[in-house]
Amino acid sequence: MHAPLSRALIICTLLAHIATAEASARCTDSTDLSALGDALTDDINCRMNVLMSGGSPCPTPSFPACAGTTPEQIATLLLGQEPGPVLGWTPTATRCQQAIALFGSRFARKRLIERGDDQRRAKSGRVMKRIQKTCSKTTVEQNQFGDDLVRVGAPCSSVLGSPGESIDGTRLARCLRAAIEGEIDEIAPSALQPNIVVIMTDDQRRDTFEVMPTVSALRDESISFSNAFVTNPVCTPSRASLLTGRYSHNTGVLDNGDFAQLDDSDTIATWLASAGYTTALMGKYVNNSELLGLAPPAGWDEWKSFLSASGGEFYSFRINDNGVEKKLGSGRYSTDWMGSQAVKFIRRQARDPFFVLYTPYAPHGPSLPAHKYENEFTNYPLHRPPSWFDDVSDKPTWVKFYKSIADPALPAIIDETRLDQLRTLLSVDDAVEHILTRLERLDLTDNTIVVFTSDHGFLWGEHWLSSKFNPYEESIRVPYSLRYPRRYPLPGTRDQMVLNHDLAPTLAELAGAPIPPDLDGVSLVPLLDSASAPWRDEFLIETEGEFITSPSVSVRTETFKYIDTDFSGGVTEELYDIVADPHERTNLASDPAYAAVLADMTARLDALRP
Repeated sequence: MHAPLSRALIICTLLAHIATAEASARCTDSTDLSALGDALTDDINCRMNVLMSGGSPCPTPSFPACAGTTPEQIATLLLGQEPGPVLGWTPTATRCQQAIALFGSRFARKRLIERGDDQRRAKSGRVMKRIQKTCSKTTVEQNQFGDDLVRVGAPCSSVLGSPGESIDGTRLARCLRAAIEGEIDEIAPSALQPNIVVIMTDDQRRDTFEVMPTVSALRDESISFSNAFVTNPVCTPSRASLLTGRYSHNTGVLDNGDFAQLDDSDTIATWLASAGYTTALMGKYVNNSELLGLAPPAGWDEWKSFLSASGGEFYSFRINDNGVEKKLGSGRYSTDWMGSQAVKFIRRQARDPFFVLYTPYAPHGPSLPAHKYENEFTNYPLHRPPSWFDDVSDKPTWVKFYKSIADPALPAIIDETRLDQLRTLLSVDDAVEHILTRLERLDLTDNTIVVFTSDHGFLWGEHWLSSKFNPYEESIRVPYSLRYPRRYPLPGTRDQMVLNHDLAPTLAELAGAPIPPDLDGVSLVPLLDSASAPWRDEFLIETEGEFITSPSVSVRTETFKYIDTDFSGGVTEELYDIVADPHERTNLASDPAYAAVLADMTARLDALRP
């Protein structure tokens, strides 16, 4: 028999249950939500008067018990941490602060009613544009005592800027709107499941944002990952890892020829579908998709995928349209068309949680820009990093062979390939703009996760290569950012090593979907919540190579990379100090000074390899 519980333990247990119940309480009665909105408005108006002109302290508000600390959090968000009064208000600062209090509380009150009616779309958020319009004319000021004359609480206080700077009214209004939405979601009758939009390009290097103004702006509003990698720099294997959260040796998809090995019954699509999501893919799925048959894979409600050996085309492309083969004529550009299908899907599904994976073929080669962008970048700066057509005498035989067969015209060919790839990305940027605009018009921005990434990178002449299929940095590094305003109102940067197979468990956790226990990837949520969260210090890279490129397995840490090439003869081991030599120009594997490092990296790889 179990020993009887002590009286003290019973009391502690009961108190813990009570505390947990209070922390998770929700206002399920629409009358409570309406009363909360009215009381919150009155409280903020009173606090605003005290802040501006002094007077008697505000009476204790009568909030419904289910409200918890939410009213105080919203009031502090709109008026700042410090109590009033504050002297020396200028006319412009007064107008801005009044707009913040008035329209912020109005949004909160209306949004509480919307959530009581089970309204996912935050139509009431449009009132926050008045803050944007009013505060954009305001300069950050302080009175003679050093008090800020426009004040908001965390997390939006950092948006205001320093004294003398102009307030970015758009950023301020959006931050306040998203933060209020997040506070209300804590006590609404039920938690909102976020919508999810994932944009994954094909062959896009991480250093190409500069030609994509919309994507650059999205990244500035997101939590971006400066050290994002794929674990297999090949189209189909990388996509399989992103969909399943597993390394290639666990998906069985090691190269493009293994497309049929992907278990489509166990992907992020099926996980989200089981959690009530409507799902769609618009674009590239895997290479050789035309050999998979026309039945859409499990978990997908809408399916518009390319039918092509390489997984996509730009003009005159064939698609699998929900199980029906169609050919779209030469006048349609696939990046634009697939983007428009994503926008239509979002518009149709606005009332319920949705997941759309938009996967344009760009900038995959042969890169064919849209006609309107064919002549862009004619005077664009050349790409000449230190590793561009460098000395490869310490590289494996397959790299040296590429150099030995290089045509004198190769540099010019790669330069033009690069420009064509950049030109195709302009159309991706257009599509992203249309998607983001539609989300804003549908009042879905704050409750939608938007991820931008690529399946792998590409080399532009580094080490004489113009390809992927290899473990060099240019192949495995990718753009990677995540915007979710309701939960993360402010942008940020994370420097830890994150991987393509981390995305599926991340989205599943944020969506409240089931996560299989046998994943190699891990949810990024702890890292999104805190930049100092404990994180991995190594990962495996595996590739079967392609044509001349030899197969290899590698391990990368934050400081070193070790590559074990599957080839007899010549150089078969590579060791690079990624910090001192980020372009991987000097192979240290045979340097006695690095024998201990080599032994450590070899042991790490042995522990990771299948």
